[in-house]
Amino acid sequence: MIRLEIKGNKEQTITNVCNECGRKIKDLELQDIVVAPKPDMSLTLHDSEGKDITRTEIDEDLKVSKCVNCA
Repeated sequence: MIRLEIKGNKEQTITNVCNECGRKIKDLELQDIVVAPKPDMSLTLHDSEGKDITRTEIDEDLKVSKCVNCA
């Protein structure tokens, strides 16, 4: 599961957490969860290396995540 947390000073953190217990698995960057827009949109998204983001869905391991204790 992905958790987005926005603190009072507008600082955001994106974290991959266990679907079972909510324990933090790893920190994520925006580029880890962004998916490509629909083909009819004239928008191209790039990762931090300048490569086009082409995935159309979030990776399965981010949708259903389990920590080592719950696996």
